[in-house]
Amino acid sequence: MTEFFLPEMPRLLPVAYHPQAAQIEFRSNGWVRRRLGGCFAGEEDLLFFLRQRNGLYGPLTVPDAGEQRALDVADWYQYVTVIDSSVSDRSALGADEAAARAVFTGIMADFHGERGGSEDFPYGLAGKDLWRRISPGLSPAQIGRFADALEAFLRGCATEIRFKLTDTVPDFQTCMAVRLDSFGCDFIRLMTEYAAEVDMSPYEPLLTEVHTHAMRQMIIVNDLLSWRKEHAQEDKMTLVRVLIEREGLCLQEAVDRLCEQAEHHERAYIAARDQVRHGPYGTRVEILAYLDGMNYVIAGSQEFEYLTPRYFGDGYVWDGSTSGWISLIAPVTRFRPQPDMAPVPGSAGRAC
Repeated sequence: MTEFFLPEMPRLLPVAYHPQAAQIEFRSNGWVRRRLGGCFAGEEDLLFFLRQRNGLYGPLTVPDAGEQRALDVADWYQYVTVIDSSVSDRSALGADEAAARAVFTGIMADFHGERGGSEDFPYGLAGKDLWRRISPGLSPAQIGRFADALEAFLRGCATEIRFKLTDTVPDFQTCMAVRLDSFGCDFIRLMTEYAAEVDMSPYEPLLTEVHTHAMRQMIIVNDLLSWRKEHAQEDKMTLVRVLIEREGLCLQEAVDRLCEQAEHHERAYIAARDQVRHGPYGTRVEILAYLDGMNYVIAGSQEFEYLTPRYFGDGYVWDGSTSGWISLIAPVTRFRPQPDMAPVPGSAGRAC
């Protein structure tokens, strides 16, 4: 099929933009140019990345944060998105799993202040700058969790490279397990804590169900809205492809099933969140602040994924639509009320 229909998803959580969203996006783009420009093949590739508006992800996911912390969060998400983009590029980190793992080892060495880091490379220099700004706002427990979260993210990215280079599609559970790492679920939680100026380390067991459903909702929605990009790049670690190639669904069936799962996890997240709110810890200010932050992360992530040209083509401008037909082959697509052409079997899954 060359297009699919994306149904309306419930969007039960509040969306908000940081009051300084535009200023933060501009400042964060400047930071990418200064600190990460060397990660791109040239100016054209850098500008292509900046036009994706990745600098808005932070202001959408931490709208209540102070301006400096919101900027720190925006820069962090830009940093990991540059890494993610390079992992998907067979002319960059995505060309060789072993070489990528060597770069990632250097990033972790920099993080721990060890020898053998990547100080001569933009990834290392940018990471050091971020860590210098963020670490004073974290507790010792959060710093330990941050190291584990960064390592999990890089491990997940390297694993995705292996599946792509070997042309292997995992089963659903394997894909979800790897995506929990490569999507950065652990540092998403930490950035939410950092923005709200709270430490959830003592409460992690209390929040297990909250996190389980929140992160699965975010991954599923991301895999739906990014499918056009992942299909074009022949990405293997995406739930849409798993349902098509491992479970025999056509593209539309896969999309419909994932929309149902996204709604299930969003509603289950709300139920788990409310159980915490109404429980013995529900009056604690830090718990309430964190849960409010999680609401914004889930909703803001989805808002960003509707609006970014990263998923819909360079030059795409969102008109606010959240449902419709999406072309897999148009250079720039949009949500259309009617299909553009008859389905063609074989390009992205059998016709339904």
